[in-house]
Order: sequence, then structure tokens, then C-alpha cells
Amino acid sequence: MNISSAARRLISSPVIGRERALTTAEQLSATAYLMSSLEILAAERDRQKGGLNNWDLARDNYTWAPPKVRESLDFLARPDVTRWIHGARALAGASLLVPGTSRHHRAAANGFLALTSVAIYPRHHYGTDGSDQLSFLVQSAAMIARFGQRQPALVDSCLWYVALQATLSYATSGYVKLVSPIWRSGEALPGIMRTETYGDRKVYDLMKRYPRTSRKLAHAVLAMECAFPAVFLAKGRLAPAMLAGLGSFHVVNARVMGLSRFVWAFLATYPAILYVTRSRESTKPGGGSR
Repeated sequence: MNISSAARRLISSPVIGRERALTTAEQLSATAYLMSSLEILAAERDRQKGGLNNWDLARDNYTWAPPKVRESLDFLARPDVTRWIHGARALAGASLLVPGTSRHHRAAANGFLALTSVAIYPRHHYGTDGSDQLSFLVQSAAMIARFGQRQPALVDSCLWYVALQATLSYATSGYVKLVSPIWRSGEALPGIMRTETYGDRKVYDLMKRYPRTSRKLAHAVLAMECAFPAVFLAKGRLAPAMLAGLGSFHVVNARVMGLSRFVWAFLATYPAILYVTRSRESTKPGGGSR
């Protein structure tokens, strides 16, 4: 898949201002939402009888909920309501890609995407993943930043939140892998490529043919994730290279493992990371310079 021109400009010019960081973040996250809703609209069979998200069965997960909550979930799970919500989400996401719209419109669109994510999560419980959760965090932060856009410190706090959340996501993923003997030995990647869900026969064959290269790739992924907090060192000089490496990693995963929405969800955090680590405008959430 191709990375958008906005993402390419983002990595090639790593010193960005507050407004550009916020706008690029919400646009990249909105792209993930747009893709998600279009995929769901195209996968009607998934919600019919025998499908993974057939509500007649999935609703049993919420028998503990109060009657009013269950009634609301039943309403949201109606086929016509589900289609309407995702059609509206696709339009809201697309509208954020249009430059020059007012901050009130952008705040409302961000808010709609974030709030409907919470409302329909039970409806699509099976099949959601980390990209959906990360997009929700970015869109929620963008909503708050747009509503308080006249207060630079508030916008900076939202961008810091996104940057720190991305750092936590990468570092935690790396540290969890670090304690795994399979990842430390370099055997994890071939194992993943053998699976039906995330695997790829051609890539698996290549990894078995070149085991040393496969081990080096596994160790490189492990090193990049564990070392990600280093983006805050040396006045952010390491950030562009780290983001370029991990961004490329996500693009490869999109091709090999089918995780296309992860590209947009994680790229959406990169403007915030570059802003808080590199921009002279940035202030820490509690005040003071970066």
C-alpha cells in the first residue's frame, strides 16, 4: 500500500508546528476510521447468521448489563442502524481529510468518531484490535484539542498525551517480547508467518531459506520497540529515524500480515511525537518548555 503524501511530508520534514501536528494526526487517524467503517459495511456476512459478529450470539456477552443498556445495544445492533452509523462515520472521517474546515466542524467530527467508537464496540467485539483502540485515543485527544484550540497549553497537553501513549504502546510491546525465549531466539517471525490468520506462505519460505536474516529482522523489531523511549533524548534528534524505521515496519506488516489499519493508526501518533520532541513551540503538560 502507499503512504499518503501527508505522511511522507511528515517524515521528511521532522520539525513541525502545533497546528500542523494536530491536523495531520487527526487526518491520519480519520483515515483509519474511514477504512474501518468501509470494511465493516462491505462485510455484511460477518453480522448475519453464522457470522463472527452475529448479534443473536454476541449479545450473550452482555447479559450482566442493566436492561436499559441491553436495549440500547440491541438498537445499535439492528442492521439498518449499524449501516447508518458506519456510513456517517465514513463521512465524518472523510470530512476531516478536507483542508480548511472550521475548528468547530473538526471538533464535532472528532467527537462523533470517538463517541460512536464507544457505542458500537460491543457490536463489533470480535475483530477489533489495537488499531481501533489507538485511533480512539488519538481522535478523543484531537476532539479536546479542537474544543480548546485557543489555549495552546491545552493543545500541547493533548499532543503530549498522544506521544506518551504511543511510546507506552511501542515500549510495552518490546518489553513483553523481550521476556519471550521465542522472540529472543529469533524464531517468532517464522512462527507468525506459518499461521493462517497473519501468515504468508512466500514470506515463510524465504525466512526458512534465510534463517540468519530472519533472526536479524526479529531482533531489529525487538530493539526498535524496546528503545523507542529514546525519541525523547538528544532533543529529539533520534525521533525521525526511529519513526521512519517503525513506520516502514507497519507498512510491511500491512502487506504481509494484512494489518493495514495499523499503518494509519500508528502514523497518526507520529506528528505528536515529532512536535513534543522537536518543536520549540511545545510546552510540557504542566507548563514550561520541552
